[in-house]
Amino acid sequence: MIRRLSGLLTSVAAALLVAVAVTASAAPPAAPAKPIEVGQRVPEFSLASLDGTLFSYEKQIRGKAPVTLLFFMTTACSACYEELKEINEFLGKNQGKVDAWCIAVDLRGAQTVAPFSKANNFRVKYLVDPRFSLPRVFGFNYTPSLAVIDAKGVLLYKKGGYSPSEKVTDLIRSFVK
Repeated sequence: MIRRLSGLLTSVAAALLVAVAVTASAAPPAAPAKPIEVGQRVPEFSLASLDGTLFSYEKQIRGKAPVTLLFFMTTACSACYEELKEINEFLGKNQGKVDAWCIAVDLRGAQTVAPFSKANNFRVKYLVDPRFSLPRVFGFNYTPSLAVIDAKGVLLYKKGGYSPSEKVTDLIRSFVK
């Protein structure tokens, strides 16, 4: 009986160690002690798209256009929606100059963001970050937030919050040649 119990405990302990190792490797990187600042390179990250495909910043995002926008938003945020409408309008008039990615931090991930995407048909690509890990890398604690990045991966500008009198399109235009 003791031998069986000992064997069972050993098996459970081994399973727990494997589960911890798998969870640790799948967890998003911790936010740096100090957020990246304008003039610094954006670090590598990977996030899932709405269909679950994993996108790597270095391989599939950086440098695909002269300017890349990372727009951090939630579907329930009316200010996010307003800025996203502006970004969408800008993209329609400046095709090929800007690559826009919405990083949706909705807790339910694609389950919430996919219907929003379908209903609004914005010209952006969506990635989901339900753990709010990537915004913290930039020092953001809320939405909407925006990071403007050049083709080499250098952070040109970052902005957190919303002001109805400030047009995000004027800001983006200042970085597009």
